Amino acid sequence: MSATPTTLTALRSLLAARFPEKPRKPQGHVPSGVTAIDQLLGGGLPIGQLTELVSQAPSSGGQLILNRLLLATRQARQRVALIDGADAFAPETLPADALHHLIWVRCRTTTEAFAAADLLVRDGNYAVVALDLRGLLEKRLRQQPAATWYRLQRAADESPSAFLVLTPCPLVPAVPWRLVLQTPLSLVTHHTPQEEIAAQLTVELIRGHAHAAKEELAG
Repeated sequence: MSATPTTLTALRSLLAARFPEKPRKPQGHVPSGVTAIDQLLGGGLPIGQLTELVSQAPSSGGQLILNRLLLATRQARQRVALIDGADAFAPETLPADALHHLIWVRCRTTTEAFAAADLLVRDGNYAVVALDLRGLLEKRLRQQPAATWYRLQRAADESPSAFLVLTPCPLVPAVPWRLVLQTPLSLVTHHTPQEEIAAQLTVELIRGHAHAAKEELAG
């Protein structure tokens, strides 16, 4: 006895209800506005992944990279959420128009910063969610349970946003991408246009898919 169109339709509905299709993992990149970073990451900050940017020196360019990112996303009409862990972001270094697309969350504690990041990454309404942990006590940051980081990475995996974490030292376990800023900015740069300074930044890829592939070829 052959199945009728009605029974086939009912069967498809039943299977769809019991075994729903998983949504496709978000793909693509959000250009950061810094050529060195975009080249290393294959076009920009990866969507649906966590990228750690380590600024080991206070003047290595973390604020500059945030500025370039805000200018690039503003031009592309994309929204950005910045979780400012140490309340150190300097909006006066940017023109007012470059801040209209920014949600700036100023935190008082490490706990607040991580909670806000978890919420905003899951929100899905931002091209980039940036968690800036620079300026916070390194000892306190190292005390964060690994489960906190894994929770954020799982949230990033399901998000249509690129997730950028700025840290004073390598912190994120099993991070998909880790970049390290290695160019201390001298006092002379205060009189140099930001785009020229950004072009001179030295960024090293410490961990990532491209880096792993390069090591495999070298081996």
